[in-house]
Amino acid sequence: MTFFPEGTANVVIAGPGAVADLPERAWYLSEHHLVGRESGGVVLASGWADYVEPEAKHQWFETARGDGAIWLGAVIEPRRFKIPVYVHKIHGSHIHKVEDGFWSDIWYEFQSRLYVNSPRGVKYCDFRLDAAPSVEHESDPVFEGFQPYLIPVVVEKAWWFGLPEEFSWVNGQPVTKKTLYNSGDRKAMPVITIKGPGVFQLPDGVSDKVVTTPNLKAGEVVVIHTDMSVRPKSNMRNNFYGDLGGQRFLKDNAVPGRRRMDMSRLKCIGGNAASSAVFTIEPKSRRPF
Repeated sequence: MTFFPEGTANVVIAGPGAVADLPERAWYLSEHHLVGRESGGVVLASGWADYVEPEAKHQWFETARGDGAIWLGAVIEPRRFKIPVYVHKIHGSHIHKVEDGFWSDIWYEFQSRLYVNSPRGVKYCDFRLDAAPSVEHESDPVFEGFQPYLIPVVVEKAWWFGLPEEFSWVNGQPVTKKTLYNSGDRKAMPVITIKGPGVFQLPDGVSDKVVTTPNLKAGEVVVIHTDMSVRPKSNMRNNFYGDLGGQRFLKDNAVPGRRRMDMSRLKCIGGNAASSAVFTIEPKSRRPF
């Protein structure tokens, strides 16, 4: 069994389910968390240690006459690691039946989800099979009743994600000493959902700056990705992005990892009891614990 810092972790693989026309299934890999629960036939083997950090490529500016180079940045590669497991027979199911179910949930063409539940919370990543699994045992699995595998997987989004952190506010509620927490260790920019009527003053990350919206109509809902990965969307106007004028949320003001964003600058002018705002952070971390 595998142990993690600060105690043991419960490692779970969830199959793609209906997206891949498969049953909704979860495989509980940590046998020390199976007290009172029968094993599904797959457990985590020892030796899983390459999940911690992703690979990266440094970008350099080099000149023909200069010594060394100037560092321009680093590009994080898709995360690759190998999951060691034992597939074994269980009461009422032959090992081949367990193998059929487990390998149906892991494939090149769809993603499955790997959860690591530790004392520090839930982290997960979506992975797909990266290469053919290697068989780590040459005995007949039918005779032995189990088969070790080393499963190469690739994760397109290189970070481990946590459960969303949220701050919900309705016009009139106090905002003094209210915060939004980033539980990940990477910087994060919130997604903001506002509902009119009123003019909203929205805090820009950890800075003292606010972004002021145009006057929202009653019932108007706007979703703003402050990292600008998606243009702001309104259910009542075509160009909310343009209506912001030159105002933008700045990446320099992103919420650092394990820090809180002060919400005391949040205001709604000309609103009523229906006016509201929701700030959501999807925490990202380098490690699953």
